[in-house]
Order: sequence, then structure tokens, then C-alpha cells
Amino acid sequence: MNRKSYLAPQFKSLLLIGTGGTGSYLAQGLAKLVAGYRLDLQVLLVDPDMVEEKNCARQNFHAWEIGSGKSEALCQRLNQQYGVDFAFSKSRGEVHLHFVYDRLIVSCVDNIRSRKACKAHSPWLDLGNGQETGQAIFGTTEEQNKLKQEIESWDSTPYVGCLPSPYRVANMGRLKTRKSAPSCADHPFAEQGIFANEWAAQAGLAILHQLLVKGELITPHIYFDTAKGRMTSGFVTRDLFG
Repeated sequence: MNRKSYLAPQFKSLLLIGTGGTGSYLAQGLAKLVAGYRLDLQVLLVDPDMVEEKNCARQNFHAWEIGSGKSEALCQRLNQQYGVDFAFSKSRGEVHLHFVYDRLIVSCVDNIRSRKACKAHSPWLDLGNGQETGQAIFGTTEEQNKLKQEIESWDSTPYVGCLPSPYRVANMGRLKTRKSAPSCADHPFAEQGIFANEWAAQAGLAILHQLLVKGELITPHIYFDTAKGRMTSGFVTRDLFG
């Protein structure tokens, strides 16, 4: 068999780290999923930053929310709009990281340090983007032995029990921790495409729909290119575990 799928556990909670350029749009789509499908899912939005005037053009915030915490403003608006019961935290996301089988971690961050903190706390969905391209990658483990077992038993079942971590798939180990860089809101649209964050969020939501609603994931990786108007799926194949 060439392609397989991953059967997702019934996630009871979701931790969204980062509610800025990408996370703010993903949070709204997530609220639609939870409300529309009446999902029994506890959601915690985590971001220590405040809403600034510059955020209103690029991120999913309004002028009247300037001066409020990003996670708080978004949480209150989505709860009122969709009738969900999201919670928020203004602390650093790393504080909340610990392994729970039925908790899904979603990172929408722009630095490698936060991603390194996530890599040992799967299941984990990571979203990222550049000027015109980006990706959403879901995985469950960093353990080489588990990945090797999947290869050895490849022909015995149409399902996989684990998926390689986004840290491994995106080869994040080669990236170095950098000093704080300007956020996407500090760049003109000519330097980072106007819709890159929203495309990243849509890619992530496509994966979340499979995990949370269908319970079966066939495309753990989704890549996009806004300049070419293209979104490409990565399937569960043997090569993924090599």
C-alpha cells in the first residue's frame, strides 16, 4: 500500500500558542469548527502580547481592541460571536506545555525557540510562513524507534500509529535561535504577502478538520504558495518515516 492514514484520538483540549498574524485567523476558524460541529473541546488561547494599531491591518483584530491582550480580546470576541467557551492566558506558551495524550498543541509562532519547546510535547500542529509560501505540519513523535516500527509493519495495516514531529519534518534542528526580529506586522505587505497568514491558517484548519471532526488524517502536511495560487497536500507515505 502506498498511502495510509492516521486515526486521531478524541482530543479533549487544544492549546493554541500565538494569536498574532496566523493564530488570530486560525482561532476564528477553530471557533467555527467547535460551534458548528458542537465539539466537546476545551480551547486555551495563549499570547503575552498586546493589540497595537499596526496589528489591525494584518491580523484579526479591531481598532477598539487596541491596548487589550491579544489572547483576551480574541477570546472574548469569539466566545460572544460563536457561543463557545474559549479560555485565554497572557503568559508564555511554554508554561502550559506538558504531555497529555488527548491534548493537541497548535503553534503559530515566529521563532525557533518556541518551536523547540513544542517538539517533545506532541501531538503537535505547527504553522509557519514566509513572504509568499508556508506550511502546516502535524506530527506525534520524535522517537526514531517508533518511526522505524511503522516502516517495518507498513504492509500489515492501512493505518499508522504515529507521525514524525513537525520539528523533524521541517528539519528545524538546523535553524539557530535568533535575537528577536520584527513581527510580521512591522513589515510592509510588499515584504510579506498580505494573505500569507490567512493561507497558513486555512492550511492548519484543513488539518484540524480531519483531526477533530473526521477523526482520520490523510494529509498531515499542507504547503502553499500565494504567488502561484497553489496549496499542496503531503500524504502519509513510507518515505515520510525514512
